[in-house]
Amino acid sequence: MKKIWKNKLLKYGLLGILLIALGAAGFLGYYRLARIQGVISSYEINEELKEKSNSYKAVIYTQNRAFKNEVINELKNNLVDENIYIQVEPIEEIAENKIEDWDKVVVLSTVQSSDPPKAVLEYINNHKEEEKVSIYLTADSGTWSKKLVI
Repeated sequence: MKKIWKNKLLKYGLLGILLIALGAAGFLGYYRLARIQGVISSYEINEELKEKSNSYKAVIYTQNRAFKNEVINELKNNLVDENIYIQVEPIEEIAENKIEDWDKVVVLSTVQSSDPPKAVLEYINNHKEEEKVSIYLTADSGTWSKKLVI
């Protein structure tokens, strides 16, 4: 065994492989942590319309990430004078959704490791035939150009 460790090429080769493996693991760990989606707090848009029977009622299930927050803020600004009540909920509560309570259900989630979060995937599979469900999955690059791509 001592003879093997005296071989400098083998010793430095193994040390190099170990350093590369640790560096790759560190990079992947950082990348994964940087992409974690936060949990939003529930809130309402046009809350004064909640109890009105003639208002359109929608729920948005989403995550706390800059891009998604911008999308919802744009939506909020555009719907201020509309007869639409919107409840924004954390994606983690999607399994508790009673679809019959809503005129529209919007899912705004991120794909991580090739799939949306487990609860979202189950919800999609259970309600894929429902016309009132809209699903928007992002890969979350961290930027939003707002430019139309044709």
